[in-house]
Amino acid sequence: MENQKKICKLITFFVLMLLLIGCSEELPTPEEALSDFAGHWEEGNYELMYELLSTDSKEIISKELFVERYTKIYSGIGAKNIAVITPTRDTEEEMDKELTEIILEYEQTMNTIAGDLRFYATVDLKLEEKDEVKEWKVNWTPAMIFPPLDYGDEVRVRTINPKRGEIVDRNGNELAKNGNAVQIGLVLDRMEGLEDYTISELSKQIDVSIEEINAALNQSWVRPDTFVPVKTVTNDKKEFVKELRQISEGVTYLEVPAREYPLGEAAAHLIGYITPITKELLDKNEGKGYNSNSTIGRTGLESLYEDELRGESGAVIYIVDEDENEKDIIAQKEAVDGKTLKLTIDSQIQRTIYEQFNKDSDVGTGVALHPISGEVLALVNAPAYNPNEFVIGSVTETNYSEDETRPLLNRFTQAYAPGSTIKAITAAVALEKGWDPDQKLHYEGLQWGDPSWGGYQVSRVKDPKHDIDLTDALVYSDNIYFAKTALELGKTTITEGFKVFGFEDTVPFKYPLTTSQIANEGINNDVQLADTAYGQGELLTNPLHMSLMYTAFLNGGNIPKPLLFKDEEQETWRESIISEVHADRILLDLLQVIESPNGTASQAKINGLPLAGKTGTTEYKLSQDEEGKENGWFIAVNTENPELLVLMMVEDVKGGSSYVVPKVREVFLTHLN
Repeated sequence: MENQKKICKLITFFVLMLLLIGCSEELPTPEEALSDFAGHWEEGNYELMYELLSTDSKEIISKELFVERYTKIYSGIGAKNIAVITPTRDTEEEMDKELTEIILEYEQTMNTIAGDLRFYATVDLKLEEKDEVKEWKVNWTPAMIFPPLDYGDEVRVRTINPKRGEIVDRNGNELAKNGNAVQIGLVLDRMEGLEDYTISELSKQIDVSIEEINAALNQSWVRPDTFVPVKTVTNDKKEFVKELRQISEGVTYLEVPAREYPLGEAAAHLIGYITPITKELLDKNEGKGYNSNSTIGRTGLESLYEDELRGESGAVIYIVDEDENEKDIIAQKEAVDGKTLKLTIDSQIQRTIYEQFNKDSDVGTGVALHPISGEVLALVNAPAYNPNEFVIGSVTETNYSEDETRPLLNRFTQAYAPGSTIKAITAAVALEKGWDPDQKLHYEGLQWGDPSWGGYQVSRVKDPKHDIDLTDALVYSDNIYFAKTALELGKTTITEGFKVFGFEDTVPFKYPLTTSQIANEGINNDVQLADTAYGQGELLTNPLHMSLMYTAFLNGGNIPKPLLFKDEEQETWRESIISEVHADRILLDLLQVIESPNGTASQAKINGLPLAGKTGTTEYKLSQDEEGKENGWFIAVNTENPELLVLMMVEDVKGGSSYVVPKVREVFLTHLN
């Protein structure tokens, strides 16, 4: 019993000690309370901020509205890196025990879509007691978010869109510009009793159903004097739109800002197009300054150089009162216009090459470049699409999904079997390894093959009826000659020689291209080696890369870096890959491909204009016995005034390269000057 009394006394003693210790703890200072509030503020813990508000503040605003207001405002202005700097009390300064209310100053900084913000403000803290516990609480007002903000006010953001940079060619001709589209529309009170007639006739002319037109006219916002847009068309159809006004005075139009592509289909894949940004792209590019009204590059240079072209959006963060009157500007950032891109492209050459494809509905790709400077003058695809129609939304990619010619495919970025155009490269590799160009090869007939090949044979188009040297082999485009050459040199020499010309390496170009390949997993046998030597097998070459390889014959064995922008410096990509003597010899032989009556490109001859070139026909078939499809290639360059080299490749044509030769000739005829 005595022990129990002692235990009770000890418990009572410890309880009293704890109470005394608790009572002796110092009351947190108002500075410490504000610091806690600021810490939650910086971390975005608005619920915990609310718990530190005074009773009066909580009566004015609920927790739900408090959290919603902070979240909505900060989200809307893109607030990041919020910092709240609060005052600290001198530890030696004695706190006035009678103090129940105090005003403290704090500093706030943050990053927003309108720039960096920094401001100073004051806050009233009040000492409150609950359950015999005293705490400093924040007397909150909207001014703590922004000093000018009052109850009933709203924070708004106005985006300032930059002017998109334009794309121009080497001569300043516009390839992508900030132009206009045309909205065809109706005004109800101008129809003068001809409503049904006007709607019916307009429907026929613009291929929009009567039901769709009536639906547009019956929208809730439409008034008798309102312009109601019915269809948007490209700016080049303005004359057609003007003629529609003859239907009745109720038919009219408006010009609206829109991106324009003056070359249309001729430069579609190179330049690309823009469209209004989608929700998916908006989410993907979160934090980059886009908004629901933005446009964005979708393909081509418009997409690849989106950051440079679009510029930098500006914004204004401002406050409006309950009557929607603007009362204060919190922050403002001016828009920075996009950069204009000046290309090395020549619009006239680009258009001319496209027209050569388009006139016969060809499928293929074309390249033109300055063989000395490396400036790319044209990159062409056919068929193509009209990028202006993507801008106004009259077509989408699904419109082309069933087109077997694949107009959306960017062919100049792809790699193809080059056919006999590779023979000049095979010849260069052979000469560098000591091959005698004057050595005569004797072989009769149109086919040749090693007995170990199981019946597979290399075919030649024509039997020259005499022994042939390197010049003859290029003039006649003799497959057997180059197959035998490759077999004698061996796969290592051919493989390493092709790599010197850039195979298996990325072409240093400002537009991504498929890398040219020698073989999927290396040359595995003699048949593949023989086929590779004349451009078949698994050999694949990008058209621009092929064009660049031919520049070595005009530059003494050097290949320039390909340039797409006028402000790029001229550089050498591949230096001294063959000797100047060998380069000159091959160039002279390529001249004979066109100048000689027996040459495969003799149709390209232009009196007074010395052209050197090489044809190529790629065969696609499963066996030697079947008749497969053919792709025709031809590459040519003016040797007297080497400012233009042109390559064209046409898919699935009868006659192979012979079909392409006259088209390249026409390009040179058009641009003799």
